[in-house]
Amino acid sequence: MTYGNLAYKYDYREEEKPREQRSTVNKKRVKSRKKKNEISYLSKVISVLVLAASAIFMITQFVNVNETQTALEEKRSEYAFEESVTSQKSFELEQSVDLSKIEEEATTRLGMQRPEAHQIVYVDVKQDDVTEKTAGEVEGLGNRIAGFFSSVISNIIEFFSI
Repeated sequence: MTYGNLAYKYDYREEEKPREQRSTVNKKRVKSRKKKNEISYLSKVISVLVLAASAIFMITQFVNVNETQTALEEKRSEYAFEESVTSQKSFELEQSVDLSKIEEEATTRLGMQRPEAHQIVYVDVKQDDVTEKTAGEVEGLGNRIAGFFSSVISNIIEFFSI
């Protein structure tokens, strides 16, 4: 016994038309898929271009920041050098000033004289004018911990800053 379709095929040609319509619908679906692929390809190209532009912008900004930091370090080293020269010149100036020359100028040109014994007044200060610092205050555990945390925070900020 054969199992099959026993229905009559009255409208054989009308049955073919839906198949043709089905093929046109399938062709439209293929075209729409191609359009979707083209759109996604275009969006991929645009996203790559945007990503490349942002990377170039970030690189140029990083280069600018590095150049600025380099210039700043150069200026700091120049400042440190000039500061050392200034301190050296001030030391030389202090060494060149002779108190005997100053006393001679004061007495001859300005007519000044040393105070006499009855003109000198001594003041006795009852409070100590000495400050005491112990090693525990300077190098204590709390100061070491605070210094450690401040150095860690400054290193983190320096690492993540541009």
